[in-house]
Amino acid sequence: MLPDLSMMQSVALIPVFPLLAALIIALFGARVLKTRSWMPAVIGVAISAVLALSLLVMFQRGNIVGVYQLTLYHWISSGGFSIPIGIYVDPLTSLFLAFITFVSTLIFIYSCGYMQGDYGYFRFFAYMNMFVFFMCTLVLADNFVLLYLGWEGVGLASYLLVGYYYTKPAAREAAKKAFIVNRIGDTCLAIAIFIIYLVFHTETFSRIFYSSDLKNVGFLAAHHGTLIWIALLLMFGAFAKSAQFPLHVWLPDAMEGPTPVSALIHAATMVTAGVYLIARCMPLFTLALPVLHLVGVVGGFTAFMAATIAMCQYDMKRIWAYSTVSQLGYMFMALGVASGTAAVFHVFTHAFFKALLFLSTGSVMHAMGGELDIRKMSGIRKVMPITAGCLLIGALALSGFPGFSGFFSKDEILSAAMNATWTWGPLLSVVGLVTALITAYYTFRVFFRVFMGDLVLPATAGLHEPSAFVLPGQDRHESLAEHEAHGEAGLEAQGHKPSDGSVAMWMPLIILAIGAAFAGYLGVFGGANGGGWIQSFLSPVHLLNGTVPPVTITPGTHIPVRTVSTVRVAPLMLMAVSSALVLLGVLVAAYFHWVNRRAADLVGASLRPVVTFLENKWYIDELYNYGIVEPLWLLGQALSIFDRFVVDGVVFVIGFFPQFTGYILKATQSGRLRYYGIGMIAGIAVVILGVLYLLR
Repeated sequence: MLPDLSMMQSVALIPVFPLLAALIIALFGARVLKTRSWMPAVIGVAISAVLALSLLVMFQRGNIVGVYQLTLYHWISSGGFSIPIGIYVDPLTSLFLAFITFVSTLIFIYSCGYMQGDYGYFRFFAYMNMFVFFMCTLVLADNFVLLYLGWEGVGLASYLLVGYYYTKPAAREAAKKAFIVNRIGDTCLAIAIFIIYLVFHTETFSRIFYSSDLKNVGFLAAHHGTLIWIALLLMFGAFAKSAQFPLHVWLPDAMEGPTPVSALIHAATMVTAGVYLIARCMPLFTLALPVLHLVGVVGGFTAFMAATIAMCQYDMKRIWAYSTVSQLGYMFMALGVASGTAAVFHVFTHAFFKALLFLSTGSVMHAMGGELDIRKMSGIRKVMPITAGCLLIGALALSGFPGFSGFFSKDEILSAAMNATWTWGPLLSVVGLVTALITAYYTFRVFFRVFMGDLVLPATAGLHEPSAFVLPGQDRHESLAEHEAHGEAGLEAQGHKPSDGSVAMWMPLIILAIGAAFAGYLGVFGGANGGGWIQSFLSPVHLLNGTVPPVTITPGTHIPVRTVSTVRVAPLMLMAVSSALVLLGVLVAAYFHWVNRRAADLVGASLRPVVTFLENKWYIDELYNYGIVEPLWLLGQALSIFDRFVVDGVVFVIGFFPQFTGYILKATQSGRLRYYGIGMIAGIAVVILGVLYLLR
C-alpha cells in the first residue's frame, strides 16, 4: 500500500518540533519562560514521539510496505550536482525514530525534576531539543550529505551538553576531548562521502543502494579497492561516534555533563549513530567483506576491553559509560557477521535499560549531594526503594539475565556470531560469552555495593547535586558540618532525608523499567512463522542483510522489497551456557560485594598489578597522551620557536638591511658643498683607476 503525501509530510515534521522547541526556548527562555522552559521542550519531543510511534504502527499494520522516499526540496543545485532535502522511510528508520523520541521524552520529563533550580535551566533544554532534532535528521536523511549535517549536529550538541558546566575545568576538558576525537571520525566520514560521489555520481541512498552497478561484475572489479576504502572510512566514522577502540576514550569523560545528558547520549542519540550508519550502509559493506569482518573483530575486542575496565571503576556513571562502550561492541560484533537485525535489536533493548540505569544513578546522585563513589555508600534501598527496584531491573537487563530484554538481544548476537559462515565468527561468540560473565559481575557489583547491606550514606546525603554555577553572593553548598551524621535517623532529624525524588523523576524510571523488562520479548514473539516481531519487522529491509532488489526508483515513489531470511533463534545450548555464565557473575558479585566485602578487598590486594592496570583503563589515555598529545605539543613549541626566531628573524633582517644602509648613507647627505666636491673627485678617481685597470 502506498502512503499518501500528507502521511509522509507528517513524518518529515518529526525533527521539526524539537527544533521549534529549541528556538522558542533560546529566544524566550531567559526572560519569559525561565523555570517553565521545560514546557516547550517536553511538548516538542512528545509530539515527535507520537508521530514516530504512529509511523511504526503504520509499518506494522501494512499501511506502509518497504521503503519510501520523499524529496521536500532541492537544497544545493549546480550543473549535474544536486543535494536534496528529503526523507527516507523504511522499517529501520521507523524503529530508530520510535525509540529515540520515546526514550528522549522520558528523559526530558525526568530532567524537569532533576535540573530544577539549575542556573542554566533554559539553556539545558534548548541544547537537549537541538540534540534530538539533529539525531532525527540523521535517521530520516535520504542522502549522505543530509546525514552528515545531522551527524555534525549531534557532535555539536554533545559538545555543548558535555561542557554544560563550563565553569568546571573537567567539563571543559571533557567537551574538548569529545569534540576532537570525533573530528577524526567526522573527517573520515566526509572523505568517504566525497569518494562515494566520485564513484556513484550521487549522494542519494536509493540511487546508491539500489544501483544496478552493485550487481555489475565489471563495475565491482574495477572499483574493488575504492569500495574497500569507502567501507574503511565509514567504519572509522562509526567507531568515533559510537566509541569503539581506539576512538572510545571520549565517552567515559563525557560523564562530566548532567546525568540526563549521559542518558540521552548513551541510550537515545549520539552513540547509536555509528551503528545506524553501518546498518544503513550494509550493501556497501557486504562488497568489502574484509572491512566488515574488521568491524566485528574490533567490536568483540572493544566489548571485552571495556567490560574489564568497568570491573575496577568506582564512579557509578563511569561504570555505566564503559558498559555502554562494551554493549556497543556487541552491536558492532553483530554487524561484523552481517546480522544487522541482531545489532538493531540490541540497540532497541539497550536504549531502555541504559536510560534506566543512568537515570536511576542520577536519582542516587541527586539524593546523595552529587556523590557517586560506590565505596562511600551502602544499603540505600532503605531510603530509595523505587530507585533500587528500577536499577535492579536495569541491572538484570544489562547483564543479560534470563527473561529480561538484554538476554534476548544479546543471545541473538551470540547466535549470529556462532552460526556465521566466517571462520572467526564462533571465536567472537566465545568472546561475547566471556564478556557476558564480566558484565554480570560489574553490573551487580554496583547494585550490591550501593543498595544492599547496612545503610551507610555519604556526608553530602540529602543535599541536592551541587550546580557548577555560582552567582555573585550565592553559596551553592550548604554547610557539610550539618550533614555529617550517617544513617536514616540523623538525616530525618535534620530534615534532609534522601528520597526517590519527585514524581517527574521516578515515574520515567518505572516506564523505562517496564521496557527494560519486556522489550526483549518483541524479539521472541509476535513475528511471522513463529519468530520474533523485531526480526519480521526488519527482515524486508535490504540494508540489514546486504541484498539489493533489482528495482529502479525515482524520488517520491514506493520501493518494493523482498523478504530475506533472518538470524536463527539462539540454540538452546548457547542460551544455557550464556545463562549459566550470567548467573555465575551475579553470584560472584553477591559474595564479594554483599556477603563478604572484606574478601573483595583481599582479592584486590593480591591482584594489585591487574587491578591497577584496569583502574588506569589499560593505560590507553596515557598512551595517547605520551605518544600523540605530548609529542604534538613539543612539535608545536619547536615550530613556535622556529617561527619566532627564524621566520620572524629573516623578516626582521630583510627589513633592517635597508634601514641600516640608509643610516650609513645618511652621513653623506650633510648639505656641505666641500664634502660633495671631495666625494665627486673621489668618485672620478675610482672610475679612472677602474678604467686603467681594465685597459692594462
